[in-house]
Amino acid sequence: MLLSAGRYLAFVARLSIVPFYPELMARFTTTYTGAGALLSAFFLGYIACLIPAGSAADRWSPSRQILLGLLLMVGSGGAVAMAPSYGTVLAARVAEGASVALIYTASLKLVATSFPRAIRGRAVAIMEMSTGLGTLTALTALPVLSQWIDYRYLLLGLPMLCIGVVGVLPFLRLTHPRPSDGAGPARVPLHALLDRNLAFITLTALLGLFIVTGVLGWLPTHLTQSLGYSKAGAGIVTGVVLAGQLMGVYPVGSLSDRLRRRRPFIFAGTVGLIAAVLGLVVVGSGIWMYALAFFLGLGLSCSVTPLTILTMELYGPERAGVIGAVAVASAQAGSGLAGVVFGWVLDQTGSFTAIWLCSAGLGVLRLLTISRIREVTA
Repeated sequence: MLLSAGRYLAFVARLSIVPFYPELMARFTTTYTGAGALLSAFFLGYIACLIPAGSAADRWSPSRQILLGLLLMVGSGGAVAMAPSYGTVLAARVAEGASVALIYTASLKLVATSFPRAIRGRAVAIMEMSTGLGTLTALTALPVLSQWIDYRYLLLGLPMLCIGVVGVLPFLRLTHPRPSDGAGPARVPLHALLDRNLAFITLTALLGLFIVTGVLGWLPTHLTQSLGYSKAGAGIVTGVVLAGQLMGVYPVGSLSDRLRRRRPFIFAGTVGLIAAVLGLVVVGSGIWMYALAFFLGLGLSCSVTPLTILTMELYGPERAGVIGAVAVASAQAGSGLAGVVFGWVLDQTGSFTAIWLCSAGLGVLRLLTISRIREVTA
């Protein structure tokens, strides 16, 4: 329950501003680049705190670390919703990123130490379903509700939900089981884990989140500004993407457990992402957009989650917090770049086609890095 709630709230915080770029641009008299910078500010705080938070998760109580992250999210989420100046909101987005770093690394540690390899894919898949629901809330439920409720009050829903989770924590019985599938020597120095294989994993993670955040971050604006969708209509299309992801993530996790392989799923998911973003160049409104959105979601389910599992298995549960943070930090560098870089591309070209073509090129590069990852199958 704690893992699911924490991951859900983390992903609401991550993308909740995306449907409201036009409102934020009007509120602070800024450009697409300025709106994208608010997305990137989140990842600045996230990346800066990931490795310290991962190391703390290995040494400290992961559940207490999640509590600390939730409390920080309460304050920063309130500031994002109601602060009057752009600078204050920018700083609050950095703080939101730090809060999610605390929650995310602690959840990786709990999963690695609580579930053996034979069922870890399914366990991670269930947790990722919570992240999918959080993204669905941010990109679909919020824009639909904004027809009747001011977006600032919708953003205030995040800190209120955090307060609710904090309130039930004293009633949860939390344990931290030891790993049952062998962890190797405890407390392996971090420098001993930094090898060629991890370099390819981190580069693969960076490219993956660059593409995913670029697509999810700019798709709603593409739909409303270029294709004439209403905000609610764009939210529904984005919801179809996330429904495809939610429907795909558990079968992918379960099948990868059975085959004891993760890399083929990452490769196949990336191929699907390339095909989907190229589809966005030519597909307009209508039934084909919904079909493409669902296919895009399936690609997301294959390309991201198996990489998280693979990283845990290569380096062992005892260092899952910090080594997971290294890979995630690289991934979030890609996410942070997606906001500013794609915002700049849009300001320069005035065309979303440039964003989708850039994403496809990054996907091809990611296929090359995936092919160089060594996977342990025993």
